[in-house]
Amino acid sequence: MNANLSPLDEPDLTSRRRWQQRVLLVALLAVLAGLTWRKWGDPVVDFGCELYVPWQITQGKHLYRDMVWLGGPLAQYGNALAFAVFGVSLTTLIWVNLVLLALLTELIRGYFARCVSPLAGLVAGLLFLSLFAFGQYGPLANYNYLTPYRHEPVRGVLLAVGALCAATHAWQLRAENGTPAARRMGWWLGLSGLLFGGVCLTKLEITLAAGLALLAGFVVGMARLGIRGQFLWKLSGWFLGGTLVLPVGFVAYLALHMPLTLALRGALGNLATVVVANPAQQAFYRQGLGLDAWAQHVTDITTGCGIVSLAGLVVLGGERWLAHRWHRAGALVGALSSGWLAYRFVPWERFAKPFPVLLALTAVGLVCAVKWETDRDRLGRRWLPLLMWNLLALVLIGRLGLAARLHHYGFVLAFPAFLFLATMALFVLPALLRGQQAGTGWLTSGVAAGVLLACVTAHLQLAFDHYGKKTQPVGSGGDRLLTYGPRWTPVGQVLAETTASLSQSLPPEATLLVLPEGIALNYWLRRTCPTSLLAFDPYYLAAGGGEAAVVAELERHPPDVIALTRRDMQGYGVGWFGEDPNYGRQVMVWVLQRYEVAQVFGKWEDFGVVLFRRRAADPPPVPMMGSPAVSPGQVNHHESSHKRFCRARAVCRGLSKS
Repeated sequence: MNANLSPLDEPDLTSRRRWQQRVLLVALLAVLAGLTWRKWGDPVVDFGCELYVPWQITQGKHLYRDMVWLGGPLAQYGNALAFAVFGVSLTTLIWVNLVLLALLTELIRGYFARCVSPLAGLVAGLLFLSLFAFGQYGPLANYNYLTPYRHEPVRGVLLAVGALCAATHAWQLRAENGTPAARRMGWWLGLSGLLFGGVCLTKLEITLAAGLALLAGFVVGMARLGIRGQFLWKLSGWFLGGTLVLPVGFVAYLALHMPLTLALRGALGNLATVVVANPAQQAFYRQGLGLDAWAQHVTDITTGCGIVSLAGLVVLGGERWLAHRWHRAGALVGALSSGWLAYRFVPWERFAKPFPVLLALTAVGLVCAVKWETDRDRLGRRWLPLLMWNLLALVLIGRLGLAARLHHYGFVLAFPAFLFLATMALFVLPALLRGQQAGTGWLTSGVAAGVLLACVTAHLQLAFDHYGKKTQPVGSGGDRLLTYGPRWTPVGQVLAETTASLSQSLPPEATLLVLPEGIALNYWLRRTCPTSLLAFDPYYLAAGGGEAAVVAELERHPPDVIALTRRDMQGYGVGWFGEDPNYGRQVMVWVLQRYEVAQVFGKWEDFGVVLFRRRAADPPPVPMMGSPAVSPGQVNHHESSHKRFCRARAVCRGLSKS
């Protein structure tokens, strides 16, 4: 097969035109950042760790030895380096992430510009920024590229895209002859390996996805690009040598501060963490994979594939039978019609469910294109890069199981699939139709453009609806962020009051434990957490050894003050922390035996923060200056732990009403 894609064979953009595209993308990034400034990040859930951990690393602590951490070390130590150089603040993290976001956008633009067309690269960059970089499609504000729930997936996908870009540069050089081209291939593959080694220090699923895509490049290089013998070994050596640099370096660094086995498990043990925590048995992850309602998800996937197939047949029929002079008018009508229908009737929360099936089909088609292509230059420049991105996208979105989606974890795991399928529908498929004399491609591009415009419009409206409700500041100075105002939820106001009060009442040396989640309080107050576990949701508890391990550590390092937040864990299939016999009960029994209620912020049943201080019989506590204690009454040490907790909870409710 010598696929005729001449409509895509555009000359490279001039340097001036490339910079014009870059300026346009940077302008969009700046506009979106300005409109949503500091409205990212949840003040209770997840994101607090992304501030607390790098701050603690700058104070001499280390992951795995002093803090339980479930991901690789690269992202957190990178953030700690930024804190050390530019100062500890949320502002530092925002600007670092803005720069890296701009870099990721440029890598996306360049990738599709080289393997499809310059216009495709620009459109891919615009779609990425509009839909994924700043998106908020639910109450939680952690699924964006400036204040992500975890930096590991964000850094991992940046490095993975970079590794693919470097590898495709190498394969494109294969068309050139001579020693200089071969040497440059080695350099590019060494860089690809270096970046892939960084991916290995982030998240397991991104490592697997990038590894499969890069492996496909080597297989095609051997089979179709004539890479054989000693040359193959040299290129493999460049790649493997680059891959080992960062993992070996991090293991060596960590081994200076902890046992070698712990350093190895921390640096490369994301798989071990998954095995220990067993997410497949956690209700939260079963729901995220679509295993809780698999029949409904399968129905949605089947329905979505049917709709796509029917729409495809209609469009292809129009391409074939519509007179050529009407194709541009047909494209306009198709764009308006498909856009209106999609905006009105598409359930966007289920829009991405057919993506894995579509990606599997396109992967088969690209494998055939790679097998039958006779032009080695076109193979290395177009089909191989598209196949590599296809495989990366397929594995990443496969991590979402039956519940593929653009929101939630989809901001990282689904964006490669979305950009790939959008590019195929807008540019590659129309070019194939033109090349095979099956149509002009105008109608196909028009219908795809209408659906994409409707998708972007609907998601931007939803995101800015959430952003418009964020008027409540939490934190101060460079650590200030905006969350939902009191009209929508009391969380931000309660946390602001708690932070303001504790900043005056807690001595600098006091330790603070927040249960079950909310370590952002520790960061805003610059007070350390005495336990190695930083969050106490069921998954982290399982990974940290369970409640018995937490209680044992609390016995060794009892906190001066404990803050209990009203954090709903129903998504994990459990009740409130301490109230559910299977979740937090042992820890709360330990707390209530040794601590008493000191103060309550907010209304407990809506959202509250309950402060506990040590009882007088225990070792001398650090006094809470200016915070009058509210005694829950005489303690009967013979009463059951359940009754004791219920009585303490009643005190919390009474305080919140007073």
